[in-house]
Amino acid sequence: MEIQQKSSVVLAMLALVVLALGYGPARAQPKVATDARFEKLAKDLYPKAKQEGALVVYTIWDVEHVRSILAVFNKRFPGINTTYWQGTRSEIIARTLTEYQGGQKTADVILSEGAPVVLRAAGAIEPYNTVQADSLILHDPTLPTVSLQIIALAHNIKKLNNEELPKSWEDVINPKYKGIVALDDPVRAGPLSGMLAGLKEYWKDDSKWTRYIKGLKGLNVTVHKSTSAMFRLLIAGEYSIAMPALLHDVIEEKEKGSPVDFVKSAAPVISAQQLGIYGKAPHINGAKLFAEWMIAPEGQLAVAGVGREVSRKGIKSKASIDYAWGGSVKPIPLVNTAYSEDPRKWLDTNVKPVWEN
Repeated sequence: MEIQQKSSVVLAMLALVVLALGYGPARAQPKVATDARFEKLAKDLYPKAKQEGALVVYTIWDVEHVRSILAVFNKRFPGINTTYWQGTRSEIIARTLTEYQGGQKTADVILSEGAPVVLRAAGAIEPYNTVQADSLILHDPTLPTVSLQIIALAHNIKKLNNEELPKSWEDVINPKYKGIVALDDPVRAGPLSGMLAGLKEYWKDDSKWTRYIKGLKGLNVTVHKSTSAMFRLLIAGEYSIAMPALLHDVIEEKEKGSPVDFVKSAAPVISAQQLGIYGKAPHINGAKLFAEWMIAPEGQLAVAGVGREVSRKGIKSKASIDYAWGGSVKPIPLVNTAYSEDPRKWLDTNVKPVWEN
């Protein structure tokens, strides 16, 4: 009897330990919030998508990011075989246009910054307006915005103290920063190019905008063809300021202990990372289901889980505007249709003449 009582006490203690360690219902994960509009549409789309049986994604996103996101999608919607092809923006555009012009039913969705807008202008995208539009930070009625590219003004904390930092994007062209700014090539259609396109519309002051480009030129620094490589040089201390940097890169390196941070008084510059449905998509219901799921809370948490910026309001993420700047900041949106549809033509017309002269 005494042995049985001792055994019962031991078992009870073990049970408490198990619960405390999180292996029992006491530490059960909370249910992911959802959107009733998405759930209603998914009930209609999923059986059709499952019957189609597949989903093909063309993307510029990192392979590990795409695999992780598709794994979450597959867990929610089993029976849809998902595959992907990764390429650069120009490769995605070239391949998709060639297949579209040849009448080939290949891809279902195009997941990339820039490419869906160019393909839409060429007629290769099926317009799609999400039922969750009012939940998005940036919305396009024909291209669902599934993530954001957020540009920040980064600096090396060992090179400049807080008093020496530029307080805004405009301050960067101050002559005192000559020679210490890592500058993205403004005519390569990279982040700085997109930023200049956004500022031209945002400022609505061509004289100010032209002076700004001339001021960047006057910094007398080498321009870089890769934002990632440029950012590595900032971390190494070869530059004091990165003009510009991607927010998720800054946050990731800060967490690793790298000597970088961003200027919070310089407002974030944001652009849409969109998903386009291919005009000859062989699995159209799967494409629509995937598009809506990526915007829904569950999909947005999957996006945040790989370190990318979310596009939905109210989703907590380390790489979100609210987390990085606080809720009172007013972002600068990159809204320039001419640039989005033909970056090279826009840059040759607007930026290149100022930069080279």
